[in-house]
Amino acid sequence: GLYLKMAETGITSSVVDVTSSSSNNSVEKDSWEDKVVSHNVPRSDLNSVVMEYLVREGFREAAQKFQQETGINPGLEPSVMESQIKIRHAIESGDVQTAVESVNDLDPDILDNNAQLFFHLQLQQLLEYIRRGDLEGALAYAQGELAARGDENPKFLGELEEALALLAYDEPSKCPFSGLLQHSQRLRVVSEINSAILGTQGKEGGSQLSMLMKLVLWAQQQLEKKNVVFPKLNSVSDGTLTSSSTQQQEQPMQQQ
Repeated sequence: GLYLKMAETGITSSVVDVTSSSSNNSVEKDSWEDKVVSHNVPRSDLNSVVMEYLVREGFREAAQKFQQETGINPGLEPSVMESQIKIRHAIESGDVQTAVESVNDLDPDILDNNAQLFFHLQLQQLLEYIRRGDLEGALAYAQGELAARGDENPKFLGELEEALALLAYDEPSKCPFSGLLQHSQRLRVVSEINSAILGTQGKEGGSQLSMLMKLVLWAQQQLEKKNVVFPKLNSVSDGTLTSSSTQQQEQPMQQQ
């Protein structure tokens, strides 16, 4: 919450101004948080960011409960959100074919007009073969469905080669591209599908929350360029901060 407020209000700029005139060019954690909290951001704005994220990622039940608590309309038909849930469940369980069918049931134009998304779904199908240890199935699918796609697009070819590199390892987990077999890869496909679905609903563009977090990381880079010692956001997932004193201890080590 503190960093969302920082991004919304431009608090980073004020911190730079304060620390630029400071003798030790640093700001303590308590002072940092006080400056952020002192900026009043309407709760409705923060709620809108949260709702937009829940809708974009297809968390229907959470969005409905949040609507009851805040009165903010998700802005998406229940049937569309139901499709998002079905698609998410299919992808997360490795059932790519069901996901494709669900997308087509919702709107056939989504995949017809988005070659990259369709390719990524096909690529995910290949990865599911590899996850199951079905190497013959993986090779057959790659040759029959993906080889031509790689020839059509250099970017697709590069991604296909990374996936196929997994087949060269007896233990794919030791491959440099083993991340493709992680659950996070499935979630990336889910997010891409949801973005495409929202695009058909007049909600194009990236997640506001994602853009705010990118702004936070950019702001931290600007402070570091000015050699400002400040409570740095270490983990986006849990919001943990590094204290200024810790950074001051680390700086001499980095300079050696």
